[in-house]
Amino acid sequence: MSMFEHDHEGGRRAAGGGRRAAGGWVVGHHRSMPSSELLRVRDLVPDFLAGLDACAGTPAVTWPPRWRTRYLGRHEDVRRALDRDGEWPGTEDLAGVLLALRDRADDLVARADAVRALLPDGVAAVCDALGWADRAEPVECVLLVGLHRANGWADTLDGRYALFLAVEELGPPGDDRLLVLHEGAHVVHDRLAAIRDWPEHGVANTLFVEGLATRVSAELDPGRPAEDHLWFGRTGYRPWRDECRRRWPEILDRVHADLAATDEARHAAYFRMRDAGDLPKRCGYLVGLALVGRLRERHPLAELARWPLPRVRAELGRALAGLPAPD
Repeated sequence: MSMFEHDHEGGRRAAGGGRRAAGGWVVGHHRSMPSSELLRVRDLVPDFLAGLDACAGTPAVTWPPRWRTRYLGRHEDVRRALDRDGEWPGTEDLAGVLLALRDRADDLVARADAVRALLPDGVAAVCDALGWADRAEPVECVLLVGLHRANGWADTLDGRYALFLAVEELGPPGDDRLLVLHEGAHVVHDRLAAIRDWPEHGVANTLFVEGLATRVSAELDPGRPAEDHLWFGRTGYRPWRDECRRRWPEILDRVHADLAATDEARHAAYFRMRDAGDLPKRCGYLVGLALVGRLRERHPLAELARWPLPRVRAELGRALAGLPAPD
């Protein structure tokens, strides 16, 4: 998960009226494209648009069930991954959201095409950095319209992590490349260490997982400032960093005390925008990056990505001692 993934509380038609894509006419079903030997892409955007086309000329009250049938109903594995708690999409005005997205149909197609072009090189770079080369187990990426849930995230799909990219939330190509590198690092990390089985609210493993993903993106795109890798171009980075630096000894003491914690309340203090208590919100991302940076002085990324959880906890405990605040 990138630092600004939303907190969870939270098709192109064929002849006869189709939209034309770079690859020609696409019927109303998802595209599966083996973009490289290490990557498999599923593009669900065509089915989303086909579902909206099916709503044309019908009362708005019928849109949600039509959309669910024509879009989600064709991709049950993805639906289960997105709706694990039975609360997605989590909006009262689903018809209104769908109407606004229908007006962006061409933009959604263009965004999907743009990010798909970034994926092969981005995923290959992450695989190389972390030492993953099993072509029998390619990284799966799902392009979809996520109804403003988040821009990108890694989550379990068919028993292992996949990369999900919601095209309606994507931004400039440079920022999207960072997103692919960061979330792709989570997916490859899962291939190497099965991080999907680590505690959902484990403080130690989240520090490590997020720190490693941010470090991967920083090493693979070193020309970008730290704020891009941590804040993805959003405003407010410097005041947040300065507050974290000013309170660094206090933050480290709290992290050390909570390192073995796996409950949601203590996890939220370091990784959530809300429920953070009196600490700087999501200060754990900065601590995680600093911790992995210290470990990186003695271990290559490919080795770090293979550590089992007991070693992660032990190494982080040692690395916290005297950890300097990032510049």
